[in-house]
Amino acid sequence: MSIRGAVTELSKEIERLTKLRDALLEGSPEAIPAHTGHAAAAASSAAAKKASPAKRKTMSPALRKRLSDAAKARWAAKKKSAASK
Repeated sequence: MSIRGAVTELSKEIERLTKLRDALLEGSPEAIPAHTGHAAAAASSAAAKKASPAKRKTMSPALRKRLSDAAKARWAAKKKSAASK
Protein backbone atom coordinates (compact mmCIF):
# COMPACT_ATOMS: atom_id res chain seq x y z
CA MET A 1 0.00 0.00 0.00
CA SER A 2 1.35 3.41 -0.85
CA ILE A 3 1.69 6.22 1.66
CA ARG A 4 -1.14 8.11 -0.03
CA GLY A 5 -3.40 5.06 0.23
CA ALA A 6 -2.49 4.57 3.88
CA VAL A 7 -3.25 8.23 4.64
CA THR A 8 -6.61 7.92 2.88
CA GLU A 9 -7.50 4.82 4.91
CA LEU A 10 -6.45 6.53 8.15
CA SER A 11 -8.56 9.57 7.29
CA LYS A 12 -11.60 7.36 6.71
CA GLU A 13 -11.02 5.55 10.01
CA ILE A 14 -10.58 8.85 11.88
CA GLU A 15 -13.84 10.14 10.39
CA ARG A 16 -15.68 6.95 11.36
CA LEU A 17 -14.31 7.04 14.91
CA THR A 18 -15.15 10.72 15.27
CA LYS A 19 -18.76 10.02 14.28
CA LEU A 20 -18.88 7.12 16.74
CA ARG A 21 -17.44 9.27 19.54
CA ASP A 22 -19.95 12.04 18.85
CA ALA A 23 -22.81 9.54 18.91
CA LEU A 24 -21.61 8.14 22.24
CA LEU A 25 -21.25 11.59 23.78
CA GLU A 26 -24.69 12.48 22.48
CA GLY A 27 -26.09 9.40 24.21
CA SER A 28 -28.00 8.27 21.17
CA PRO A 29 -27.73 4.47 20.75
CA GLU A 30 -29.60 4.70 17.45
CA ALA A 31 -26.82 6.83 15.99
CA ILE A 32 -24.26 4.09 16.66
CA PRO A 33 -24.00 1.74 13.69
CA ALA A 34 -24.46 -1.88 14.73
CA HIS A 35 -22.14 -3.21 12.02
CA THR A 36 -18.99 -1.47 13.26
CA GLY A 37 -17.49 -4.76 14.35
CA HIS A 38 -16.13 -3.29 17.54
CA ALA A 39 -17.10 -4.74 20.90
CA ALA A 40 -17.02 -1.35 22.61
CA ALA A 41 -19.72 0.07 20.34
CA ALA A 42 -21.92 -2.98 20.83
CA ALA A 43 -21.39 -2.97 24.59
CA SER A 44 -22.17 0.72 24.94
CA SER A 45 -25.25 0.30 22.77
CA ALA A 46 -26.45 -2.62 24.89
CA ALA A 47 -25.75 -0.69 28.10
CA ALA A 48 -27.71 2.28 26.81
CA LYS A 49 -30.71 0.09 25.97
CA LYS A 50 -30.71 -1.47 29.44
CA ALA A 51 -30.84 1.71 31.46
CA SER A 52 -33.08 0.50 34.28
CA PRO A 53 -32.10 -2.58 36.27
CA ALA A 54 -34.39 -5.57 36.03
CA LYS A 55 -36.55 -6.27 39.04
CA ARG A 56 -35.33 -9.25 41.01
CA LYS A 57 -37.77 -11.99 41.80
CA THR A 58 -37.99 -13.13 45.39
CA MET A 59 -38.77 -16.58 46.67
CA SER A 60 -41.84 -17.08 48.74
CA PRO A 61 -41.31 -18.46 52.25
CA ALA A 62 -43.08 -21.68 51.21
CA LEU A 63 -40.72 -22.23 48.27
CA ARG A 64 -37.72 -21.41 50.44
CA LYS A 65 -38.82 -24.03 53.00
CA ARG A 66 -39.47 -26.61 50.28
CA LEU A 67 -35.99 -26.11 48.83
CA SER A 68 -34.44 -26.24 52.28
CA ASP A 69 -36.22 -29.49 53.10
CA ALA A 70 -35.14 -31.03 49.78
CA ALA A 71 -31.50 -30.05 50.40
CA LYS A 72 -31.62 -31.47 53.92
CA ALA A 73 -33.06 -34.73 52.56
CA ARG A 74 -30.23 -34.95 49.99
CA TRP A 75 -27.61 -34.28 52.65
CA ALA A 76 -29.16 -36.91 54.94
CA ALA A 77 -29.21 -39.48 52.15
CA LYS A 78 -25.58 -38.73 51.28
CA LYS A 79 -24.54 -38.95 54.92
CA LYS A 80 -26.43 -42.22 55.34
CA SER A 81 -24.83 -43.78 52.26
CA ALA A 82 -21.37 -42.60 53.36
CA ALA A 83 -21.89 -44.12 56.83
CA SER A 84 -22.97 -47.49 55.44
CA LYS A 85 -19.82 -47.87 53.28
